[in-house]
Amino acid sequence: MNIIMLKFKEVITIATVSLLVISCSDLLDEDIRSQVGDHRFNTPEGFSEALNAAYTPLRTYYGTERGHALTEGYGVDIFHEGADGSHKFYNFYGTQLNSDAALIRELWNDMYEGINIANTVLNRGQSVEGLNEDELAIRLGEARFLRAHYYFILVQQYGALHITTEETTGVEVEASRSPVDVVFALIEDDLVQAISSLPDESNDYGRATKPAAEHLLARVLLTRASEYYRADAGGSDDDYDRAADLAKTVIDNYDFSLVDDVANIWSIDNQRNEEVVWSVQYSDNSLLNAGGNTSHMYYLTTYDELPGMNRTVEYGRPWKRFRPTEYLYDDLLGPDTRDKDARYSAFFRDVFLVSTPGTFTVNGVDNVEMAMGDTAAFFPGVEWTEEEKQAKPYTVFSPSDYNPRDYLSVEKHRDPNRSDLNATEGVTDFLAFRLAETHLIAAEALLLGNGSAADATEHINVIRRRAAWPGKEVEMEIDVDELDLDSILAERGRELLGEQFRWYDLKRTGLLLERAYEHNPEVRNVGLMQDHHQLRPIPQDQIDRTEGGESAFPQNKDY
Repeated sequence: MNIIMLKFKEVITIATVSLLVISCSDLLDEDIRSQVGDHRFNTPEGFSEALNAAYTPLRTYYGTERGHALTEGYGVDIFHEGADGSHKFYNFYGTQLNSDAALIRELWNDMYEGINIANTVLNRGQSVEGLNEDELAIRLGEARFLRAHYYFILVQQYGALHITTEETTGVEVEASRSPVDVVFALIEDDLVQAISSLPDESNDYGRATKPAAEHLLARVLLTRASEYYRADAGGSDDDYDRAADLAKTVIDNYDFSLVDDVANIWSIDNQRNEEVVWSVQYSDNSLLNAGGNTSHMYYLTTYDELPGMNRTVEYGRPWKRFRPTEYLYDDLLGPDTRDKDARYSAFFRDVFLVSTPGTFTVNGVDNVEMAMGDTAAFFPGVEWTEEEKQAKPYTVFSPSDYNPRDYLSVEKHRDPNRSDLNATEGVTDFLAFRLAETHLIAAEALLLGNGSAADATEHINVIRRRAAWPGKEVEMEIDVDELDLDSILAERGRELLGEQFRWYDLKRTGLLLERAYEHNPEVRNVGLMQDHHQLRPIPQDQIDRTEGGESAFPQNKDY
């Protein structure tokens, strides 16, 4: 998929001109032009190009500042704002988080662009000549997987949505919001059909597969049955049971397995490992990379300003957007767990080595010699006295020293294969579905549905044993009576940190406000977060371009 995903920009021109009056204004004012005639979609080649284009909007969400800001880095309990960036109001839910906010508008537009291209593929599929039935069924299954995926992102962020299953080729001014249960029903139907037609694996890595669709449907059903969604979405305990069955199918019926060493899941040389159920593809060809996976920048400290350091490709380009909360580094992965749980060491960088040797002032001590490759900075993760710090020939940051510029860096998204030290375009894939999450879905669904608490506990212990230092596996296990929703959320926080889950997890379980106020200092200090912030505002552009305005397309409550 690396080569083909972005190759056909002209396809997008035809398929997404209006986006149901959802796309940006310059598109609405344009003439519809393309070098590809409308008939091309009815050829096997053109049909394939349109399907490839339907994957493209995934790259505007996974591995982007927009995706991380709206799901993981801001307004939650395990991350909060760093020093830089213009979107901090998403963290403390400020008044700028309104219907004119750029990230809100862009996410809406991009997801509907993906929906419209998927609709084009589904609407044109039966007219394609020269494509055998088996191949057509698979390609339509991919389009249904993608459409369901885009709608699922949208319904979690915005609530009730305009539903369209028809290709849009001109400007439309009529739109309305369908209830959340109708949206979930469409998502479920698309994924059930996708599961029935997709192969177990694809020769073209990155395309949707049957286990990817099963994993996504398990996540959808877990969400629909949950505390926050159940009443509006039509969820039930049966959804939990189905989610558990689907998750166990993905775990048991395919060749996936957990990577032995938790630190190697994101190895730059092992991206296509046995734990990856499905990933969003990026490329080392800049012509095909569309801005790249930029996750590598957002969770980094300003190491390059420390004595003995400069910016390197190895350590990354620090944009200082998101930093761990005390709850994450001192509780979920606190000092009392680190002798048995390897994830603190695997997921955070605590040592930086000298890249610019010389004589510096370090920890208040003058004329400290620092040689290439020596330790330049250390984050011990526990408190050191000033005397202990001054005794070291390197900078020491105890937890009490952490600030918006200096904090633990997340290692998961490290990308040393970038072209140069200032390159923003990352080339690593984004691991959107991995087997550890499948186990976590199974555990939650079994606990909250009609499943066995012992089985649920075992799914947690599979993950915890893998995360253990060698010889500490038994110590990492929990007992059945220790398992509850809080312990599952804690495990999700440890295992999935930085992977664009946390806002959804807290919202789904009805704990977003409680946990944000308890653990996010800006949320607590500013005090603006309210219940309506569990939905994003509908973009004002959408309302303005709908015939009838807000009476036809109402804004979310209290925005």
